Amino acid sequence: MKVIKKDDKREDFDNNKVRRGIEEAAKRTDIDNDRAKEIADKVAKDVEDNFKDRDEVKSADIRERVLERLNEEEKKIADSFRDYKK
Repeated sequence: MKVIKKDDKREDFDNNKVRRGIEEAAKRTDIDNDRAKEIADKVAKDVEDNFKDRDEVKSADIRERVLERLNEEEKKIADSFRDYKK
């Protein structure tokens, strides 16, 4: 699947980028590192599974899905992710 970036460039989807973004956001919270990695893995897999049948997906749609799932898993990380990615 290709990700359509804000500048309209396209790149291959990399769920490791999703994981790293979530883990970076979690570092600015009091969430335990192991728990943060668990959440990052779970959310990254969900995002990949959610969009796997599409040839292309907008980066904004990925971000929205990440935030939806983070709000369900751990609101502190969701808030940090939202602030970090502005």
